Amino acid sequence: MSVTIRLASLLTLSASLLVFPGCESSCNQPLSANPSASAGDNAAPGAETAETKLVSFKVEGMTCPSGCYPSVKSAIAKQKGVIGIELAPQKEADSIDNPIVFVKYKGDLDLDSTLKAISRAGFEAQEVAN
Repeated sequence: MSVTIRLASLLTLSASLLVFPGCESSCNQPLSANPSASAGDNAAPGAETAETKLVSFKVEGMTCPSGCYPSVKSAIAKQKGVIGIELAPQKEADSIDNPIVFVKYKGDLDLDSTLKAISRAGFEAQEVAN
């Protein structure tokens, strides 16, 4: 019987150490008030003009809005021309079932560099139709 208890303890310990690829934590961080806010420092005043373009990425392995999505968002936000990043609507607030990220940008966005930045964050992505 003590073997069963030890095994259950090990299983509990293993599950508590689970970290998703690309997450900097175990994805148990509290969700920020607005996880789909604009890119931040890259946002330009008056960014919503006719020159604004949109590209969408499907990000494989992005499963949590509190750890995974911020990592992806940070990687994308560093790309030249990015003025906004939003996560597609989700069924539940604490998980990602629709791993689509919408990126607003001005000028030319280097798609290869953006995909490589997402990859360096620990995720694989591909461009999808809007």
